[in-house]
Amino acid sequence: MVRAMLRDLVAHKGRVAMTLVAITLGVAFVVATWVVSDSAAETTRGAGVREDVGVSVRIVEGAPELTGADQDRLAGIPGVASASGVVSGYAGVVRADGKLVGVRPDQAGTAWDSSDRFVLKDGKAPAPGEVAIAEAQAGPAGRGIGERARILLADGRSVDAVVAGVFAYRSLGEPDPVVAFGDPGVLGDRYAQVELSVRPGADADAIAATARGLVDHATRTVATGADLAEQARARADESARSSREGLLGFAAVALLAGMFVIANTFAMLVTQRTRQLALMRAIGATRRQVRRAVLLEAGALGFVGSTLGVAVGIGMGLLGLVVNAPEGQSISLTVTPTGILIGYAAGVLVTMVSAYTSARRAASVPPVAALRTDGSFAPRSLRARSITGLAAVAAGVVATALTLRNDLSTTERVVSMGGGIAAWLGVLLLAPALADAVLRPVGRVLSRRGGPATRLGIRNAVRDSRRTAATTSSLMVGLALVCAFATLGSSITSMLASSIRATVPATATVVQSPVDRVALGTDVLGKVKAVPGVRSVSADRYIFLKVTHNGSTSRTTLSAVEPDGVVRPEIVEGSGDVRRGAVVGENEAAMIGAKVGDQVTLTFDPVTSVTTTIIGLHKGMEGRPLFYVDVATVPAKIRDAAVTTVYATGADATAVRAGVAAAFQDRPDVVVTDREGVIKEATESFELLLSLMYALFGAAIVIAAFGVVNTLALSVMERTREIGVLRAVGAGRPLVRRAIRTESVVICAYGGVLGILVGVGFGAVMQHAMMGQSLWEFSVPYGIIAAALAGMVVVGVLAALWPARRAARTDVLAAIATA
Repeated sequence: MVRAMLRDLVAHKGRVAMTLVAITLGVAFVVATWVVSDSAAETTRGAGVREDVGVSVRIVEGAPELTGADQDRLAGIPGVASASGVVSGYAGVVRADGKLVGVRPDQAGTAWDSSDRFVLKDGKAPAPGEVAIAEAQAGPAGRGIGERARILLADGRSVDAVVAGVFAYRSLGEPDPVVAFGDPGVLGDRYAQVELSVRPGADADAIAATARGLVDHATRTVATGADLAEQARARADESARSSREGLLGFAAVALLAGMFVIANTFAMLVTQRTRQLALMRAIGATRRQVRRAVLLEAGALGFVGSTLGVAVGIGMGLLGLVVNAPEGQSISLTVTPTGILIGYAAGVLVTMVSAYTSARRAASVPPVAALRTDGSFAPRSLRARSITGLAAVAAGVVATALTLRNDLSTTERVVSMGGGIAAWLGVLLLAPALADAVLRPVGRVLSRRGGPATRLGIRNAVRDSRRTAATTSSLMVGLALVCAFATLGSSITSMLASSIRATVPATATVVQSPVDRVALGTDVLGKVKAVPGVRSVSADRYIFLKVTHNGSTSRTTLSAVEPDGVVRPEIVEGSGDVRRGAVVGENEAAMIGAKVGDQVTLTFDPVTSVTTTIIGLHKGMEGRPLFYVDVATVPAKIRDAAVTTVYATGADATAVRAGVAAAFQDRPDVVVTDREGVIKEATESFELLLSLMYALFGAAIVIAAFGVVNTLALSVMERTREIGVLRAVGAGRPLVRRAIRTESVVICAYGGVLGILVGVGFGAVMQHAMMGQSLWEFSVPYGIIAAALAGMVVVGVLAALWPARRAARTDVLAAIATA
C-alpha cells in the first residue's frame, strides 16, 4: 500500500513540484536563521578568551572614572601581580572624504598596552604619535600602514597620527575600541576599568572580595576574569537567541504560507485519486492503511523538500553573513546539527500536519466509489466554518471596542491586539463564504462585459469556493502582514512628523548627531551662541533614567529643556511650565499609575536622584521623550554631557543656518539641518526597518504565488476532459489560455483585496495598542496598497503562464477519451 502510493508520487512528481518549492523555501528560512545566529555567536566567541585578567574593577555607567590612586590601592592587594588601568573614550576615524567610519555609538578609543586585549594582525604596536586601527575599520577607513589618519575625539577635538598597525580585540564585555593610541594621555589619565593579574597560586575570588572592600559599591563593579568571560559568552548566546527568535517569526510566516499550499495540494491530489483509493479499499486496504499511506507520502515529500531546504538555507545564511559583515572583518560559517535537525523537523512535520485532513478524507473513501466515473467528493457545507468565523470576528470587534480609549493599560493593550488577531482568523475562516458572496455577483457583472474566455475564467474561480479560499489564504496572510506593518509604519512616521512640527519652529536651525539620541559634546552650545545673527539658543538633552512612583520603578526617557526654549510638548492636561515640575506623556503616566500632582523620583545614576512633581501631561508617543523637565532640575555633570540637539533662531533663518554650518564644518559627527531635515532623519530608520520586513514577508508571497501555480496546474489536470470538450466544440488555444489567465487573476485579486483590507485594519489596531493613539488616527499607506494591487495582477498573470500553456496544448481526442 505504502509502496504503491510512493510509486505514484514518483511517477507524477510534476503534480507536487510547486509544493516541493514551498517546503524548500520555508525550511530554507528556518535553517538560514539558525546559520546566521549561530555564526554571529561563534564569531564573537572566536575572538578568544583572555587568561591574563584575574580580577577586573569597572565603573558603573555614568559614575566617575577610576583614578591613579584607585589603581595603586588595588595593586597593593596581596596576591596581585600587576594592576593595569584601561583608558576609554570617544574616538572615531575620519575618512579621506571627511566622514566618520561607522556611526558614533560604535566609536571608542583606548590606549595600547602589552596585555592580551590586543591581537596584532598587521604592522606593529603604536608608539607615541601613532595609532593602531581595529581590523573591521581598517578597510573602510582607507588608511594604510604608514599613512596619516585624523582621529576625532570628544567635544570636536581631533588628532593626526600615523597608522602603525591593525589589531583584533579580545573583549571581556567592554565595547570594542576602533582605535588604540600609542600615547596613553590622549584620552586622559582616568580609567574606565583596572585589570588585576594575579600571582601563581593566588585565589582570584579572594582578591575580588578584597577589592570590593576598597571601592564604592554603588559606582564600581568587581568581577573575576573567569566570570567576565562567562558573561561575555552568555551575552553572545543571548544576542544570537534574540536575533534567532526575531527571524524565526518571519520563517514561521513562510511555513504558514507553505501549509496552505500543501493542504490545498493534497486535497486536490486525494480528489483526483478517489477511484484509485477506492480500488485499494476494494482489494482489502483498511481505512487506517489508507490514512497512513497518505501521511507517509506527505512525510516523504517533506523529507525531500527539507533536504533541499537545508542546502538552500545554508547558502542563504552564508550570503547573509557575507553581505552584512563589516568590511575587513572575517566571518565564521557555523552549521550546527541543531539547526539542521530543526529544519528537517519543521519541513516534515508541517507537511504531514498540513496533509492530515486530506489523509482522513482519503480514508473515508468507500470501496463502491471505484464504480463511479466521477471521482470527486460531495461538496461539504460551509455552515459550521462560517459560524465559527463570524463568532471570531464578533469577538475581535468586541475586544477592540472595549479598548477604544487612548490611555490603555498593559492588559488592555494585549486585549486589543488579541481582538485584532481573532478578527483576522475569523476572516480566514470566512474566506470561502466571502468568495461565494463577492465573486459571484462581481463575476456576473464582468461576464456581461467580457467575452467567453472571461466568463469561463470567472466561473472556474468561483465553482469551488473552498479551493479558491485555500489558494488565496497564503496570499492573504503574506499581503496582510505587509499592509499591517506598512500601516503601523506610516502611522508612526506621520505621528513623528506631527510631533516634531508641533514642537520645533519651522525657522529653527537644528544641530544634531547623524545618529539619533547621541550626545554632541559640551562645547556645542557655546559655538552655536557665538555664530553672528543667532538670537536665541536652546537645547534638548535626551537622558535614559529610572522613575519611581509609589514604590514602583521603571526605565524611561527624559528631555531636559530650557523653560523658554523652542521645544514645547503638546499639553493635554495641566501646565507645560517645566519650571514648576515635570511634564509626562499621558500614556507613560497611565503605565506607571501617575496623575497630575503626584510626586516621582528621577534616578540618573546610582548616586544621583531628584524628586519632582508632575504638573502636566503631554501628547507623547513612543520614540520621543516621555518626561520633560527644566534643565535646572538635572545635575550639571549630567546635563552638560547629554546635549543631543541644539536649536537656534534668528532674524534671517538662512543666514543663521549657513553660519552654524560653517562653525561645524570640521565636525563629521555633527549635522546642521532644519525642521524638515529632523523629520526625515527621524523617519528614515523606520522606513529602513519596514523595507527589511517587506522583503522578509515577501517570502510568504512568493510561496503563495507558487501555490497559485500549483492549484491551477492541478486544476487543469482535473479538468482535462472538460478542456478537451471545449476544444472539440470550437474553442481555440488562445481562448483556453485567456480563460486560465482570467481565473488566476481573479483568484489573486480576491486574495489581494482581502489581504489589504485585513492588513490595514490590523495595522490600525496595532498602532492603537502599541502607540496609544486613537484607533481612527492611523495613516493609510496608499503607495504600498497600490503596489500590492498591481503586484497581485502581475502574480496572477505570471502564475497562469505554465498552466495556461499546458491547458492550451491538451490533445483533444485523448482528453475526450479520459474517463
